[in-house]
Amino acid sequence: MPKLKQEEHHHGHQWGLRVGTEIVASTMIGLGIGFFLDRWLDTRPIFLIVFAIFGLAAGFLNLYQLMVVDLQDKNDAGEP
Repeated sequence: MPKLKQEEHHHGHQWGLRVGTEIVASTMIGLGIGFFLDRWLDTRPIFLIVFAIFGLAAGFLNLYQLMVVDLQDKNDAGEP
């Protein structure tokens, strides 16, 4: 039985790492695209702000989809 609790604890760490990675990576990609568009078009903060918001929204959308898949997996396994 302790092994099962340890696996659940390990799953929590993986979940937290994945959530952080999803949000940070998508925001950084959005910031990068906005930064390079602003440099290319010489329009200082406009595209940086817009694509940072898009990146953050994409990160939360990915997080939502990840939660839905995880919830479906738990329901299929018969967990409450």
